[in-house]
Amino acid sequence: MDVKIAKTAGFCWGVRRTVDKVMEVADQHRAPVVTLGPIIHNPQAVARFSEKGVGTVNGIGEVADGTTVVVRTHGAVREELERAEARGLEVVDGTCPYVKYPQAMAQRLSREGYHIVIVGDANHAEIKGVISYSEQPCTVVKPGGPVPEIKAKKVAVIAQTTCIGAEFERVVGVLALRHKEVRAVNTICNDTEERQADARALASEVDAVVVVGGKNSANTRHLAEICRAIQPRTWHVETEAELEAAWFDGCRVVGLSAGASTPDWVVEGVAAWLRALR
Repeated sequence: MDVKIAKTAGFCWGVRRTVDKVMEVADQHRAPVVTLGPIIHNPQAVARFSEKGVGTVNGIGEVADGTTVVVRTHGAVREELERAEARGLEVVDGTCPYVKYPQAMAQRLSREGYHIVIVGDANHAEIKGVISYSEQPCTVVKPGGPVPEIKAKKVAVIAQTTCIGAEFERVVGVLALRHKEVRAVNTICNDTEERQADARALASEVDAVVVVGGKNSANTRHLAEICRAIQPRTWHVETEAELEAAWFDGCRVVGLSAGASTPDWVVEGVAAWLRALR
């Protein structure tokens, strides 16, 4: 089977930076090391960190004294970081710089009197962190969902870094017709936009698409949605163990894309499985 791999498949710059930082901390520290939440949304990568002795906690209340805490790629809730500082814990900030941008915008625009609207998943760690930096209540609009009525004259719209651009535009358009002043700040990561564009192009050129990445990864799910809209024979898997030969009956070329939190070795495992098909 011929396999065509998207140019931007696998770790993005921000994730690779955080993963390298965790490994460096694990190698240099004798004290216990934990990450505040899964460091990235990929179970296979998290398992490898565990083998290196790096644990995962859900909150600072679970951290023992003397432990080094690494902040995940998606950032952390501001109050949790303040608790860590108050306890004197060593904190290594692995927040992706692109995630820090919506955090900073939420804080600045809320101080300027704007009601903050965030296009994204309210349950996602990144969004929880961004909300914590706003100095007034925020409204989160789920991609594809309705835009609620907001009682405010000034509205500022930002987005989850992995948001699909068309959804950000849709929400901005709806709000622009309702409010006197709407400020739109595109906080979608450049890598996300490039990766989504590559996925669209790939899906139009192949007989089927496999998107590789954690099922809990928002950016991977978005890639699968984008590809499936163009090429219905699209499957989202975490590893080659989920693949079935029957999916590719009659295919000559299969496209392979992967989320920003998918390790290279997982992508290669899927590619090797597909190439072995006859």
